[in-house]
Amino acid sequence: MWAVIRRNPLAALLALVLHLLLAGFLIFGVDWWDAPQPIKPKAPPIQAQVVDGQKLEAEKRRQAEAQQRQLDEAKRKAEAEKRKLEETRRQAAEEKRKAAEAEQRKQEAVKRKAAEAKRKQEAAERAATEAKRKKEEAERKAAEEKRKQEAKHKAEEARKAEEARKAEEARKAEEARKAAAQKAREDALRAQMEAEENAREIELYVGSIKRQIELRWLKPPNAGSGLRCTLKVRLIPGGDVVPGSVRVVASSGNERFDRSVEAAVYKASPLPVPSGKLFESFRELTLVFDPD
Repeated sequence: MWAVIRRNPLAALLALVLHLLLAGFLIFGVDWWDAPQPIKPKAPPIQAQVVDGQKLEAEKRRQAEAQQRQLDEAKRKAEAEKRKLEETRRQAAEEKRKAAEAEQRKQEAVKRKAAEAKRKQEAAERAATEAKRKKEEAERKAAEEKRKQEAKHKAEEARKAEEARKAEEARKAEEARKAAAQKAREDALRAQMEAEENAREIELYVGSIKRQIELRWLKPPNAGSGLRCTLKVRLIPGGDVVPGSVRVVASSGNERFDRSVEAAVYKASPLPVPSGKLFESFRELTLVFDPD
């Protein structure tokens, strides 16, 4: 409750004054304990009652006006106190603002001095850096000129050495070309002879494979003459036929004939094949089966 009163002092003061006025009115305004008056003749009491009523109303009005004046005075004092408080706060805020502005001006002056000192220092550093750069540039130019002279001399020596080297390389290249040409001729002849030998050996093995298949072939009934078909066969080293790898790629036109040839290939497994590198020619084998 005290916190509420501190936040609203004017309202609390007005409430206190109003309660005091109401208490005074209740205590002094009306006498609730008047003793009963004796009965008097009708005419005089009527006049007395009228006079008392007017006085009572006048007294009530006087008390109300006094209460209103007290209330107005309390309100005026509260407003004056409020204005005084606001003026005090305004003066404090103004003094705080002026102090802050003074402090800000002081800080800005310090900053300006620091910035000026920094600017002078940076200018001095730039001047020193520029002087150092010019000195280094002069030294660099002198070193560059010396390097150019040395490079020119070395380039002349290198040119002569390069010409000698190229002449030597040309001689060696010619000798290497002749040797390579001779080796190429020899390699080509060797490869031709090897290919012819391999072809003859492959032909012998293919002939053996065909004969072995023909020995296992059973001619289907009603198979006419002149039938032939082409098959693809996959083999593994040793000549075994890979299961499921035999397929007809060029049919004879007679399905029974084609199936009989496929069966003969499987029966002839393992087929006679060479070993080593030459076997690669038999890994995927194409056979033309022509019993005639």
